[in-house]
Amino acid sequence: MTSSTALLALVLMTPSAPQVPAPDVRANVRDGVKWLADKQKADGSWEAINGMSQTTVTAMAGLALLMQGSTPTEGTYAAQIRKALDWMAKHAQPTGLIGGKSENEQYQYMAGHAAAILFVACAYDTDDDQDRRKKLAKLLDGAVKFAADNQTTRGGWGYISPRIGNDFDDGFSTANMLQSLLAARKVGIEVPKQATQKAIEYLVKSTNRDGGVIYSLAGGVRPMGGDGQPMNTASAAASGLMYDGTRPDPLARWVKSAKVSTAQQMQFLRTGGVFGLLPYYHMARVAYSLGETGHRKLDPEARDDDLMRWSTYRTGLFKVLKDSQGKDGSWSDPNYGPVYYTAIALVILQLDNDYIPAFSR
Repeated sequence: MTSSTALLALVLMTPSAPQVPAPDVRANVRDGVKWLADKQKADGSWEAINGMSQTTVTAMAGLALLMQGSTPTEGTYAAQIRKALDWMAKHAQPTGLIGGKSENEQYQYMAGHAAAILFVACAYDTDDDQDRRKKLAKLLDGAVKFAADNQTTRGGWGYISPRIGNDFDDGFSTANMLQSLLAARKVGIEVPKQATQKAIEYLVKSTNRDGGVIYSLAGGVRPMGGDGQPMNTASAAASGLMYDGTRPDPLARWVKSAKVSTAQQMQFLRTGGVFGLLPYYHMARVAYSLGETGHRKLDPEARDDDLMRWSTYRTGLFKVLKDSQGKDGSWSDPNYGPVYYTAIALVILQLDNDYIPAFSR
Protein backbone atom coordinates (compact mmCIF):
# COMPACT_ATOMS: atom_id res chain seq x y z
CA MET A 1 0.00 0.00 0.00
CA THR A 2 1.37 3.39 -0.98
CA SER A 3 1.57 6.31 1.43
CA SER A 4 -1.32 8.05 -0.41
CA THR A 5 -3.51 4.98 -0.08
CA ALA A 6 -2.60 4.66 3.60
CA LEU A 7 -3.58 8.28 4.14
CA LEU A 8 -6.89 7.66 2.38
CA ALA A 9 -7.52 4.75 4.73
CA LEU A 10 -6.91 6.98 7.73
CA VAL A 11 -9.54 9.44 6.55
CA LEU A 12 -12.28 7.00 7.50
CA MET A 13 -10.66 6.15 10.83
CA THR A 14 -9.86 9.63 12.16
CA PRO A 15 -12.13 10.92 14.96
CA SER A 16 -14.39 13.76 13.93
CA ALA A 17 -14.03 17.30 15.21
CA PRO A 18 -16.38 20.18 14.45
CA GLN A 19 -15.74 22.83 11.80
CA VAL A 20 -12.21 22.05 10.66
CA PRO A 21 -11.09 24.67 8.10
CA ALA A 22 -11.11 23.39 4.53
CA PRO A 23 -7.87 23.27 2.53
CA ASP A 24 -7.82 25.74 -0.36
CA VAL A 25 -8.30 23.60 -3.47
CA ARG A 26 -9.32 26.32 -5.94
CA ALA A 27 -6.08 26.11 -7.91
CA ASN A 28 -6.23 22.31 -7.92
CA VAL A 29 -9.76 22.37 -9.29
CA ARG A 30 -8.95 25.03 -11.89
CA ASP A 31 -5.98 23.07 -13.22
CA GLY A 32 -7.78 19.75 -13.04
CA VAL A 33 -10.92 20.90 -14.84
CA LYS A 34 -8.88 22.51 -17.61
CA TRP A 35 -6.83 19.32 -18.07
CA LEU A 36 -9.99 17.22 -18.13
CA ALA A 37 -11.77 19.43 -20.66
CA ASP A 38 -8.74 19.29 -22.94
CA LYS A 39 -8.90 15.48 -22.96
CA GLN A 40 -12.40 15.32 -24.41
CA LYS A 41 -12.45 13.46 -27.71
CA ALA A 42 -13.79 15.01 -30.89
CA ASP A 43 -16.99 12.96 -30.64
CA GLY A 44 -17.74 14.42 -27.19
CA SER A 45 -16.67 11.44 -25.09
CA TRP A 46 -13.92 10.70 -22.63
CA GLU A 47 -12.52 7.24 -22.07
CA ALA A 48 -10.28 5.17 -19.83
CA ILE A 49 -7.16 3.27 -20.91
CA ASN A 50 -7.53 1.43 -24.22
CA GLY A 51 -10.91 3.02 -24.90
CA MET A 52 -12.56 1.38 -21.89
CA SER A 53 -15.74 2.49 -20.12
CA GLN A 54 -16.62 5.41 -22.40
CA THR A 55 -20.10 5.88 -20.97
CA THR A 56 -19.07 5.84 -17.31
CA VAL A 57 -16.02 8.05 -17.85
CA THR A 58 -17.91 10.52 -20.04
CA ALA A 59 -20.64 10.80 -17.43
CA MET A 60 -18.19 11.38 -14.58
CA ALA A 61 -16.22 13.95 -16.58
CA GLY A 62 -19.46 15.71 -17.47
CA LEU A 63 -20.44 15.83 -13.81
CA ALA A 64 -17.08 17.38 -12.93
CA LEU A 65 -17.68 20.17 -15.46
CA LEU A 66 -21.22 20.74 -14.22
CA MET A 67 -19.96 20.99 -10.65
CA GLN A 68 -17.53 23.70 -11.77
CA GLY A 69 -20.59 25.82 -12.47
CA SER A 70 -20.87 25.47 -16.23
CA THR A 71 -24.18 24.37 -17.73
CA PRO A 72 -25.19 23.18 -21.21
CA THR A 73 -26.19 26.78 -21.92
CA GLU A 74 -23.45 28.92 -20.41
CA GLY A 75 -20.13 28.89 -18.62
CA THR A 76 -16.51 28.14 -19.46
CA TYR A 77 -17.20 24.50 -20.32
CA ALA A 78 -20.71 24.73 -21.79
CA ALA A 79 -19.51 23.52 -25.20
CA GLN A 80 -17.88 20.42 -23.70
CA ILE A 81 -21.02 19.61 -21.72
CA ARG A 82 -23.19 19.91 -24.84
CA LYS A 83 -20.85 17.64 -26.77
CA ALA A 84 -21.03 15.06 -23.97
CA LEU A 85 -24.83 15.21 -24.01
CA ASP A 86 -24.84 14.79 -27.79
CA TRP A 87 -22.64 11.71 -27.37
CA MET A 88 -25.11 10.26 -24.85
CA ALA A 89 -28.03 10.88 -27.20
CA LYS A 90 -26.21 9.27 -30.13
CA HIS A 91 -25.50 6.18 -28.03
CA ALA A 92 -29.06 5.72 -26.78
CA GLN A 93 -30.55 2.52 -28.16
CA PRO A 94 -34.26 1.97 -28.99
CA THR A 95 -34.57 0.00 -25.73
CA GLY A 96 -33.54 3.08 -23.76
CA LEU A 97 -30.09 1.76 -22.89
CA ILE A 98 -27.37 4.40 -23.08
CA GLY A 99 -24.03 2.83 -23.77
CA GLY A 100 -20.86 2.99 -25.78
CA LYS A 101 -19.39 0.34 -28.03
CA SER A 102 -16.17 -0.43 -26.16
CA GLU A 103 -15.55 -4.12 -25.54
CA ASN A 104 -15.70 -3.99 -21.75
CA GLU A 105 -19.06 -2.19 -21.82
CA GLN A 106 -20.61 -5.15 -23.56
CA TYR A 107 -20.38 -7.19 -20.37
CA GLN A 108 -21.04 -4.44 -17.82
CA TYR A 109 -23.26 -1.93 -19.54
CA MET A 110 -25.59 -1.36 -16.58
CA ALA A 111 -22.86 0.58 -14.78
CA GLY A 112 -22.47 2.92 -17.73
CA HIS A 113 -26.23 3.26 -18.03
CA ALA A 114 -26.55 4.30 -14.38
CA ALA A 115 -23.76 6.85 -14.78
CA ALA A 116 -25.40 8.23 -17.92
CA ILE A 117 -28.73 8.76 -16.14
CA LEU A 118 -26.98 10.61 -13.33
CA PHE A 119 -25.10 12.95 -15.67
CA VAL A 120 -27.98 13.63 -18.05
CA ALA A 121 -30.39 14.27 -15.16
CA CYS A 122 -28.04 16.81 -13.60
CA ALA A 123 -27.43 18.51 -16.96
CA TYR A 124 -31.18 18.59 -17.64
CA ASP A 125 -31.77 20.36 -14.34
CA THR A 126 -29.23 23.10 -15.07
CA ASP A 127 -30.19 23.69 -18.71
CA ASP A 128 -32.07 26.82 -19.77
CA ASP A 129 -32.61 25.76 -23.38
CA GLN A 130 -36.21 24.53 -23.51
CA ASP A 131 -35.85 22.61 -26.78
CA ARG A 132 -32.83 20.74 -25.50
CA ARG A 133 -34.54 20.09 -22.15
CA LYS A 134 -37.40 18.37 -24.00
CA LYS A 135 -34.93 16.13 -25.81
CA LEU A 136 -33.07 15.35 -22.59
CA ALA A 137 -36.35 14.55 -20.82
CA LYS A 138 -37.24 12.09 -23.58
CA LEU A 139 -33.77 10.55 -23.32
CA LEU A 140 -34.17 10.20 -19.56
CA ASP A 141 -37.66 8.72 -19.85
CA GLY A 142 -36.31 5.94 -22.05
CA ALA A 143 -33.27 5.39 -19.83
CA VAL A 144 -35.39 5.16 -16.67
CA LYS A 145 -37.78 2.70 -18.33
CA PHE A 146 -34.86 0.50 -19.38
CA ALA A 147 -33.53 0.50 -15.81
CA ALA A 148 -36.93 -0.36 -14.32
CA ASP A 149 -37.53 -3.09 -16.90
CA ASN A 150 -34.17 -4.68 -16.14
CA GLN A 151 -34.40 -4.98 -12.37
CA THR A 152 -33.80 -8.51 -11.10
CA THR A 153 -36.42 -10.61 -9.33
CA ARG A 154 -34.78 -9.62 -6.01
CA GLY A 155 -35.04 -5.91 -6.81
CA GLY A 156 -31.41 -5.28 -7.68
CA TRP A 157 -29.25 -4.71 -10.72
CA GLY A 158 -26.11 -6.42 -11.94
CA TYR A 159 -23.62 -5.95 -14.74
CA ILE A 160 -26.03 -6.68 -17.61
CA SER A 161 -29.71 -7.35 -18.23
CA PRO A 162 -31.03 -10.05 -15.87
CA ARG A 163 -32.64 -11.86 -18.80
CA ILE A 164 -29.24 -12.70 -20.26
CA GLY A 165 -27.25 -12.52 -17.02
CA ASN A 166 -29.02 -15.32 -15.13
CA ASP A 167 -30.83 -12.79 -12.92
CA PHE A 168 -27.53 -11.82 -11.27
CA ASP A 169 -27.36 -8.68 -9.16
CA ASP A 170 -24.94 -7.09 -6.70
CA GLY A 171 -25.06 -4.43 -4.02
CA PHE A 172 -22.78 -1.91 -5.69
CA SER A 173 -24.61 -1.97 -9.03
CA THR A 174 -27.93 -1.75 -7.22
CA ALA A 175 -26.93 1.24 -5.08
CA ASN A 176 -25.46 3.07 -8.09
CA MET A 177 -28.58 2.60 -10.19
CA LEU A 178 -30.77 3.61 -7.27
CA GLN A 179 -28.81 6.85 -6.82
CA SER A 180 -29.25 7.68 -10.49
CA LEU A 181 -32.98 7.00 -10.45
CA LEU A 182 -33.41 9.11 -7.33
CA ALA A 183 -31.49 11.94 -8.99
CA ALA A 184 -33.76 11.69 -12.05
CA ARG A 185 -36.86 11.83 -9.87
CA LYS A 186 -35.44 14.79 -7.98
CA VAL A 187 -35.25 16.84 -11.18
CA GLY A 188 -38.81 16.01 -12.22
CA ILE A 189 -38.45 12.81 -14.28
CA GLU A 190 -41.09 10.17 -13.55
CA VAL A 191 -39.49 7.14 -11.90
CA PRO A 192 -41.59 4.16 -10.77
CA LYS A 193 -41.83 4.12 -6.98
CA GLN A 194 -41.83 0.34 -7.02
CA ALA A 195 -38.39 0.25 -8.63
CA THR A 196 -36.73 2.44 -6.00
CA GLN A 197 -38.59 0.76 -3.13
CA LYS A 198 -37.49 -2.70 -4.29
CA ALA A 199 -33.90 -1.47 -4.61
CA ILE A 200 -33.89 -0.13 -1.05
CA GLU A 201 -35.31 -3.43 0.16
CA TYR A 202 -32.53 -5.25 -1.69
CA LEU A 203 -29.87 -3.22 0.11
CA VAL A 204 -31.57 -3.74 3.47
CA LYS A 205 -31.65 -7.48 2.92
CA SER A 206 -27.98 -7.37 1.89
CA THR A 207 -26.92 -5.89 5.24
CA ASN A 208 -24.91 -8.17 7.51
CA ARG A 209 -24.73 -8.19 11.31
CA ASP A 210 -22.03 -5.50 11.30
CA GLY A 211 -23.98 -3.12 9.10
CA GLY A 212 -21.96 -3.85 5.97
CA VAL A 213 -23.57 -4.52 2.60
CA ILE A 214 -22.41 -7.81 1.12
CA TYR A 215 -21.41 -8.39 -2.49
CA SER A 216 -24.62 -10.01 -3.74
CA LEU A 217 -27.87 -11.71 -2.79
CA ALA A 218 -27.77 -13.79 -5.97
CA GLY A 219 -27.35 -17.51 -5.52
CA GLY A 220 -28.98 -17.55 -2.11
CA VAL A 221 -26.10 -15.84 -0.29
CA ARG A 222 -27.08 -15.17 3.31
CA PRO A 223 -26.16 -11.65 4.45
CA MET A 224 -25.48 -12.71 8.02
CA GLY A 225 -22.63 -14.83 6.73
CA GLY A 226 -21.24 -12.46 4.14
CA ASP A 227 -18.50 -9.90 4.45
CA GLY A 228 -19.55 -6.29 4.15
CA GLN A 229 -17.74 -4.49 1.36
CA PRO A 230 -16.72 -0.83 1.51
CA MET A 231 -17.92 0.37 -1.88
CA ASN A 232 -21.24 -1.43 -1.51
CA THR A 233 -21.76 -0.07 1.99
CA ALA A 234 -20.70 3.51 1.23
CA SER A 235 -22.83 3.56 -1.91
CA ALA A 236 -25.79 2.15 0.01
CA ALA A 237 -25.37 4.89 2.63
CA ALA A 238 -25.29 7.55 -0.09
CA SER A 239 -28.45 6.02 -1.58
CA GLY A 240 -30.19 5.95 1.80
CA LEU A 241 -29.45 9.63 2.38
CA MET A 242 -30.92 10.47 -1.06
CA TYR A 243 -33.97 8.26 -0.65
CA ASP A 244 -37.32 10.05 -0.72
CA GLY A 245 -39.29 7.34 1.06
CA THR A 246 -39.15 6.01 4.62
CA ARG A 247 -35.56 6.11 5.86
CA PRO A 248 -34.10 2.59 5.64
CA ASP A 249 -33.58 0.99 9.06
CA PRO A 250 -29.88 0.11 8.55
CA LEU A 251 -28.87 3.60 7.35
CA ALA A 252 -27.01 4.54 10.55
CA ARG A 253 -25.27 1.16 10.49
CA TRP A 254 -24.31 1.63 6.83
CA VAL A 255 -22.67 4.96 7.68
CA LYS A 256 -20.82 3.48 10.65
CA SER A 257 -19.66 0.38 8.78
CA ALA A 258 -18.45 2.34 5.77
CA LYS A 259 -16.60 4.83 8.00
CA VAL A 260 -14.67 2.22 9.93
CA SER A 261 -12.96 0.04 7.33
CA THR A 262 -12.02 -3.45 8.48
CA ALA A 263 -8.99 -5.44 7.37
CA GLN A 264 -11.22 -7.47 5.05
CA GLN A 265 -12.62 -4.32 3.47
CA MET A 266 -9.14 -2.91 2.90
CA GLN A 267 -8.44 -5.53 0.24
CA PHE A 268 -10.48 -3.37 -2.15
CA LEU A 269 -8.23 -0.34 -1.70
CA ARG A 270 -5.83 -1.25 -4.47
CA THR A 271 -2.53 0.51 -4.39
CA GLY A 272 -2.80 3.80 -6.24
CA GLY A 273 -5.74 2.56 -8.30
CA VAL A 274 -9.23 3.76 -9.01
CA PHE A 275 -10.68 1.17 -6.64
CA GLY A 276 -8.76 2.96 -3.92
CA LEU A 277 -10.61 6.21 -4.58
CA LEU A 278 -14.11 5.00 -5.44
CA PRO A 279 -15.09 4.19 -1.82
CA TYR A 280 -14.02 7.69 -0.85
CA TYR A 281 -16.07 9.22 -3.65
CA HIS A 282 -19.15 7.61 -2.13
CA MET A 283 -18.09 8.33 1.45
CA ALA A 284 -17.40 11.96 0.57
CA ARG A 285 -20.97 12.19 -0.70
CA VAL A 286 -22.18 10.63 2.56
CA ALA A 287 -20.12 13.02 4.69
CA TYR A 288 -21.21 16.03 2.66
CA SER A 289 -24.87 15.03 2.94
CA LEU A 290 -24.53 14.66 6.71
CA GLY A 291 -22.75 17.99 7.11
CA GLU A 292 -21.80 18.84 10.70
CA THR A 293 -24.88 17.65 12.59
CA GLY A 294 -26.58 15.09 10.35
CA HIS A 295 -24.81 12.05 11.76
CA ARG A 296 -25.83 12.94 15.31
CA LYS A 297 -29.45 13.23 14.22
CA LEU A 298 -29.16 9.94 12.38
CA ASP A 299 -27.53 8.12 15.31
CA PRO A 300 -28.30 9.92 18.61
CA GLU A 301 -26.50 7.27 20.69
CA ALA A 302 -23.22 7.34 18.76
CA ARG A 303 -20.07 8.41 20.59
CA ASP A 304 -18.74 11.83 19.62
CA ASP A 305 -15.53 10.27 18.30
CA ASP A 306 -17.54 8.02 15.99
CA LEU A 307 -19.49 10.82 14.34
CA MET A 308 -18.78 11.75 10.75
CA ARG A 309 -18.56 15.48 10.10
CA TRP A 310 -17.99 16.88 6.64
CA SER A 311 -15.42 19.45 7.75
CA THR A 312 -13.17 16.83 9.33
CA TYR A 313 -13.58 14.26 6.57
CA ARG A 314 -13.01 16.89 3.91
CA THR A 315 -9.77 18.13 5.47
CA GLY A 316 -8.08 14.74 5.40
CA LEU A 317 -9.26 13.70 1.96
CA PHE A 318 -8.65 17.06 0.32
CA LYS A 319 -5.07 17.07 1.61
CA VAL A 320 -4.44 13.67 0.03
CA LEU A 321 -5.89 14.85 -3.28
CA LYS A 322 -3.90 18.10 -3.24
CA ASP A 323 -0.67 16.24 -2.55
CA SER A 324 -1.25 13.60 -5.22
CA GLN A 325 -2.20 15.88 -8.13
CA GLY A 326 0.26 15.93 -11.02
CA LYS A 327 1.91 19.08 -12.32
CA ASP A 328 -0.28 18.96 -15.43
CA GLY A 329 -3.45 19.09 -13.29
CA SER A 330 -4.38 15.41 -13.52
CA TRP A 331 -4.44 12.55 -11.03
CA SER A 332 -2.78 9.31 -12.18
CA ASP A 333 -4.19 5.81 -12.03
CA PRO A 334 -2.53 2.59 -13.31
CA ASN A 335 -5.79 0.68 -13.81
CA TYR A 336 -8.11 3.01 -15.72
CA GLY A 337 -5.85 5.92 -16.57
CA PRO A 338 -5.86 9.54 -15.44
CA VAL A 339 -9.12 10.74 -17.03
CA TYR A 340 -11.49 8.77 -14.81
CA TYR A 341 -9.40 9.29 -11.69
CA THR A 342 -9.20 13.04 -12.36
CA ALA A 343 -12.95 13.29 -12.89
CA ILE A 344 -13.65 11.49 -9.61
CA ALA A 345 -11.18 13.69 -7.72
CA LEU A 346 -12.77 16.83 -9.15
CA VAL A 347 -16.28 15.75 -8.20
CA ILE A 348 -15.10 15.24 -4.62
CA LEU A 349 -13.26 18.56 -4.48
CA GLN A 350 -16.29 20.48 -5.79
CA LEU A 351 -19.01 19.09 -3.54
CA ASP A 352 -19.11 22.34 -1.58
CA ASN A 353 -20.15 24.21 -4.73
CA ASP A 354 -23.57 22.57 -4.35
CA TYR A 355 -24.41 23.27 -8.00
CA ILE A 356 -26.13 20.05 -9.03
CA PRO A 357 -29.15 18.33 -7.47
CA ALA A 358 -27.78 14.80 -7.20
CA PHE A 359 -25.17 15.81 -4.63
CA SER A 360 -26.96 18.65 -2.84
CA ARG A 361 -27.92 18.45 0.79
